[in-house]
Amino acid sequence: MWFCAIVDFLLMLPLGTAFMDLYHITPKEYSLLIGAFSIGGFLSSFTASFYVDKFDRKTVFLTAFILFSIGTFMCSFAYNYYFMLFARFFTGLFGGLLGGVSTAIISDIVPYERRGKAMAILNLAFGVASIVGIPFSIFIYKYSDIFWPFRIVGILSFIALIPAFIYLPNLKGHINKDLNTFKEISEIIRNRNLQKALLFAFLLVLGHFMFISFINPYLIDNLGFKEDDTMWMYIVGGLSVTLTTNRIGKFIDTLGKVKSFRILILLSFIPILVIAHIQQASIMLALLICAFMFIFNSGRMVAAMTLITGAPTEVQRGKFLLIRSSLIELSEGTASIIGGMILTQDPITKHLVNYNVISYIAVFIGLICIYLAQRIEISEDAY
Repeated sequence: MWFCAIVDFLLMLPLGTAFMDLYHITPKEYSLLIGAFSIGGFLSSFTASFYVDKFDRKTVFLTAFILFSIGTFMCSFAYNYYFMLFARFFTGLFGGLLGGVSTAIISDIVPYERRGKAMAILNLAFGVASIVGIPFSIFIYKYSDIFWPFRIVGILSFIALIPAFIYLPNLKGHINKDLNTFKEISEIIRNRNLQKALLFAFLLVLGHFMFISFINPYLIDNLGFKEDDTMWMYIVGGLSVTLTTNRIGKFIDTLGKVKSFRILILLSFIPILVIAHIQQASIMLALLICAFMFIFNSGRMVAAMTLITGAPTEVQRGKFLLIRSSLIELSEGTASIIGGMILTQDPITKHLVNYNVISYIAVFIGLICIYLAQRIEISEDAY
């Protein structure tokens, strides 16, 4: 199920140039297609934080997934820009809930000392989506049309619902309908430690997504890659994540969440700066750089999200993780829109201008995240 959600979200990245040509839109308008999903996710996740702990987590997750699947089907019939904009917003309304609820389910079931490995296993969906989902979608797009990948993801989503109804466990231990929801939310927002954790999550995604949103158009327009070449970036990157994610999960649990995050984010700066500054590169060199980018970016996200799950108490966890999820969605939408405003396209060469500026911003935000990570306190309930 997480694989379907990842593929749906990532589809907008490799098809960015194709959508700009199809709808005759600028990078700024394209960024709104990415941002619409994330803004929808922010609104739904924040709203859900007020009532989600009054229901079985399985019920919430399956309901959101059904409506997400419908939204994906809507995208497959978006033959004009404005309908696609609406369809991405609708899909985001329910796709945005999946991250927070799935993390809450894992946090309820898996102890904190083993949660790094558990989050890494969930993150395998990203690797598989990159190896299989995105390349297959590009292949389908090449031999049919740009909308068929969304239809296939919608079909797979409905198929995944069948075993989910049977095998997902009911989780009702957190339910307490007598609690004052508004008071709890207020306490979470006023809690200084949780404020730091939420700001940390928002900034981490902001810096990363501002850069990654436009990497595919940058490789095609600036470095002269073909769309088929960029497909290999996702295959190699996804394979790299799949082969390393379990080791990284164990590394995080062994070394500690903060130390491992610090190492992984510093390493992630190297491929980000290199990609944004090379003038030309062979496919093999570009694939090698992208592989390291995928590994370190995925690793730092696993370390960060594991660290964040330890900040709230058991009572606060469900609502906190949905607020966190809503801020991540808002961060993704904000990042793509800011990136679209910074980037311009040369009318003659069609090159994207100022991508190096975005890389500097991403690194600067990453340094702030290192500072914040060291100041997040872990709740006793986490152990």
